[in-house]
Parts: sequence; structure tokens; C-alpha cells
Amino acid sequence: MEIFDISLEISEDMPTYRGKRERRPKIERIRTLLEGANETRLVLDTHTGTHMDAPLHMLPSDISIDRIPLSSCMGPAVVLEIRHRPVITEEDLKPFEPVLPEGHFVLLKTENSFSDLSREDFVYLSEEAAYFLVEKRLKGVGIDALGVERDQPGHPTHRILLENGLVVVEGLLLRDIAPGVYFFIALPLKIRGGDGAPARAMLIRM
Repeated sequence: MEIFDISLEISEDMPTYRGKRERRPKIERIRTLLEGANETRLVLDTHTGTHMDAPLHMLPSDISIDRIPLSSCMGPAVVLEIRHRPVITEEDLKPFEPVLPEGHFVLLKTENSFSDLSREDFVYLSEEAAYFLVEKRLKGVGIDALGVERDQPGHPTHRILLENGLVVVEGLLLRDIAPGVYFFIALPLKIRGGDGAPARAMLIRM
């Protein structure tokens, strides 16, 4: 069994959505061994690094991150590598239709994996591509960008996926992951009423 950690490391100089410095976490040592033990205070946005979006993030919903069942945070997944495209469209996904079984996650490895994740022009998922994935009755979608879309008016990609019950995981570290089938786990912090939460994400290959 091989386990691949596909989570971004949390640090004060980590990449943030569109390079927004105010979104960087703050990490402060508040106690040292000389005082009995090392202890650290961490202040971070709920959508920091590798994270999961709750329906509450974009919808008038009562489903916060703590109400997403653990069974929805894991399952078989297909990693698709789609390079040299500024946006992932339905046409980009159609050739992979035979390997998108119902109930699976689809994880998108794009040009983002080979560039600065803080860039403003990151590769994202189009609205029609989101509808296409909903039609496949998938369990969730993950992407190697810090957002599944780039602030499109009305956030249609988010809304389409979340309204139809798909889990959305952003900020996956997929650079060294080969395309194929894996078992995917992404466990978000259990934040009461949270609109999202950082997650430890991994792929398992038997």
C-alpha cells in the first residue's frame, strides 16, 4: 500500500488565493520549553491551503463543514491530468467519460501543479464542466488550485457542484501524482458552523 500526502504545508509564507497577503496564516510561539512546553497559536482562514468547502460557503444552507459526514470525505477517486488549458471545459472532460464512475471523486491535475499557486490567472473549472460532472453523479471534485473558479459573477461553478451534493476540495498537491485510480481521503477540521475548513488530504494506492 502506498500513501501520498497531497496536502499543502501550512506556513506564514504559503501560497494564498490570488496572492492575497491578508489570507496568510499567523503562527506564533506562545510558550517554550523553558516555560514547561512548546505551544503555538495558529490563526488562519477557513479556506487556507488544502481545504474543503461546505455548502454554507456559497449557498443559503444549514450544511456547515461540521455537518458533512465523514463518509462524504473519502472514497475511490480518479486523477485526471489536463495540461496546457487556461480553463477546464466540458470538452476537456468528455474524453475521460469512460473512467468517471458514479460515486467516485474526480481530482484535476492541471497546469496549476507546475506553477505558482498564488497566481491570479490559475486554471479553474468552467460552469458547463461543472454541469457535466454533476451529470456523472460523482461524489466530489478536487482541484490543484486554491479555488475551483476565479470569482466568476455569482460563483456558478461552486453553486452547481454544492447544490447537487458534490464535495469540493481545493488546494490539492498533485504535481508528483500519476493519473489513475486511487482511494481518496480529505478530512476537514470539525469547525462548528464553518463555511469550510483546512483538510489533510491523501491518496492511497493498493
